[in-house]
Formats: sequence, C-alpha cells, structure tokens
Amino acid sequence: MKKIAIITDSAGDLSKEIIKKYNIKVIPLRICFSDKEYLDGVNISSSEIYPLIEKEIPKSSLPYRHDIIDAFDRAKSEGCTDAIYIGISSGLSGTFNLIRVVASEYEGLNIHCFDTKTLSCAQNMLIMAAIAAFKTTDNVQEIINKLKEIRKKMTAMFCVRDLTYLIKGGRIGKVAGTVGNLLKLCPVIKVNDDGIYETASKTIGFNRAILSLINEIKTRFNNAEVAISLTYSSNKAIAEKIKSEIKKYCKVKSCEINPVTAVLGVHTGPDMAGIAVYKI
Repeated sequence: MKKIAIITDSAGDLSKEIIKKYNIKVIPLRICFSDKEYLDGVNISSSEIYPLIEKEIPKSSLPYRHDIIDAFDRAKSEGCTDAIYIGISSGLSGTFNLIRVVASEYEGLNIHCFDTKTLSCAQNMLIMAAIAAFKTTDNVQEIINKLKEIRKKMTAMFCVRDLTYLIKGGRIGKVAGTVGNLLKLCPVIKVNDDGIYETASKTIGFNRAILSLINEIKTRFNNAEVAISLTYSSNKAIAEKIKSEIKKYCKVKSCEINPVTAVLGVHTGPDMAGIAVYKI
C-alpha cells in the first residue's frame, strides 16, 4: 500500500483542527508590509489581519522555497511514498507553478500537483474530497481524476463590500470592467473554469450582493443534493445566513464554514462572504 501525504498552501481555508487530524502539510504564503513580514497561518491569523490593513494594504507573496522543501521533507520522513499537492489556482497566484517546479526537482517522494483552478473554501472542499477518497483507493491518478470531476461540477463565488483590496492586490481579473463604479458597486465574483475572477452579477450595496449570490446558487442548484463550503472574513453571521437560505432551496448533504485565511483577507478586506457548491 502506498502512503500518501496531502500537501496544500495556506490559501485553502483549512481549520487547525482539520490540519492536525489529517496531518496535512500546509505551505504558508507570505504577507509583506513595508516594515514587517508574516507567514500566513504561522505567525498571523485571519482575525489579526484586518486591523493591520486599515493602516496599510500589504503585498501577498509566494512561499519561501525552504518552506516548500520542508513540507516535502516532512512527508518523506513520515514514510510517505507519494504526495498530492492541491494548490491555489495558477490563474490567481504564481504559488502553484513555483511549487510544481520545486516538486519536479525533489527526490525521494513522488509528488503529484493538482491545480484546483480555485481557492479558499472551494480549495478546502477539494482537499477534503481527496482525504475521503483515501478510504477507497491508494491510486493517486484515481484520486486526481475524482478531484477533476468535482471541480468540473463546482461553482465558487464571493462578494466583497469594497473592491479596493482586490484592485490593490492586482487580482481583479475580468472584474476590471466594474472598477468605474467602485464606490457603490458590489459585484458577485465567480471563479471561472480558467481559475480567474469574472463578474457573475452586479448589484449596488453589499446586502444586495449577498442576496444576488444566494439567487445565483438557487438558480444553478435548485432542489439538487449538494455539498457546500462557506467562507467569511470578519462576520460569520453572513455565512450562516447564506447557509440558512441555501438550505431552503437545496438538499445540503454536507457543509463547512471557515474564516478566510489571512493572505486572502488581504485581498478581500473585512467584509466578504463566499461559497463553493457542487452537485453530489
């Protein structure tokens, strides 16, 4: 039997409990202020980032090479023969390609890299799907094929009160056409099949954007059996509201709610809610 490690980056919104329970190796992305640098999930949490970005919007940065190698070393030292890296969309970050390059040069561990073409709560769902697949197979390609199947069926979207953070971070993608109405416009932003952002709908005001997001999910998945994963920045009640509304229209078989990781909070700001859904 193969012993397979799960490796991811810190954009996956995993709780500390899940990381510990399944021994997931998390490679931290970096948050760089003018006078200080943090490692996401190591020396800064999601709740701690928002007071800081009121004073300065920092840069997010790729992980250190030595942190990538450390994750591989830990998997190998535990007797793993293989590892699956389930990473943030290559369309939104250079992280995936960097880790893929380091993996190609690493010896003693068969490292398979899966580009989720997504992030946050959707990336979380794919990680959990891989863990569930371990119960029935140790065939890495079968597991990756399962992830591809789920990703193909998945819808992931979010909304923010203020687009400033996404614009400053250069992650606006196909949402760029909305910038002219920055002060009031609250678009619902979808992560498309290419793993980049595009506008799903446009509304005026954050509360209307939340309702529009719920309606988008209702339209796509009405009466279906679904798995959902929710994320939020500073207000969990928003995620709970979305969950409650979705349950009116869909048969929710599983649901996770986790705060967005600090490195993503840099790009979303303190008012954000997001969801990933796929039909079971």
